[in-house]
Amino acid sequence: MKIFITGDKGYLGSEFVKRFGDEYETIGFNRQDGEDIRDYESLKTKMQGCEQVVHLAAIPKPIEGIPFEEYVATNVEGTLNVVRAAVEDGVRRVIYASSTTIYGIERGIPFKTPIKEDQPFVSQYLSADDLSCRDVDLSYHISKVMAEQILAWYGLNKKIQTVALRFGPINKVFLGTSVSINNATQAIKLALDHQGEFWYEPFSIVDELATFDISKAKRVLGYNPEKPNYSPDQIH
Repeated sequence: MKIFITGDKGYLGSEFVKRFGDEYETIGFNRQDGEDIRDYESLKTKMQGCEQVVHLAAIPKPIEGIPFEEYVATNVEGTLNVVRAAVEDGVRRVIYASSTTIYGIERGIPFKTPIKEDQPFVSQYLSADDLSCRDVDLSYHISKVMAEQILAWYGLNKKIQTVALRFGPINKVFLGTSVSINNATQAIKLALDHQGEFWYEPFSIVDELATFDISKAKRVLGYNPEKPNYSPDQIH
């Protein structure tokens, strides 16, 4: 299978390629090579002939100094470019690296547990007075919500199959949430290899945690998380 990976030289992308790259023909698209997901024509040209897309490229977390507009340009508009190009190129499925920030898992944002895929987004059940987060925390959260809603529009309208893998913090524990790199890369492979149709399917991809219901990922994808052993410096 020929697959297109944005962010293939980032942390998650490089680990996936290292672990499973020999099983696919991989085409990478990465900022380290001067490529930009905001460049639609470059995406469309390089993606031609690929059967599936794994979209990992993004501003990966809240970073002080990055304005909301930059999160929208990269995480939202960049994702729209990826999905549009995939549709134009006849790609079968787009697998998107979403985040548990979807559920409001950031400092200063109250979130409800146990967490399931159908949990409301922050804007659907919290008011401004409930929040004590930084602007950048909400910027990252909102950008991932907006990007995933793009996937939802294309998938629910059956323009292209879309999958949202809502990864916990990778290889660390943050606010009680985590996913090991092996569990994260396992989930990407399972989504690629799935033989059924995914007309927008979100999955929580975390370690085995009391605060998360990951039964959907186990049942549909066959996700089988290993038990990680985090060192003290990986727990925040």
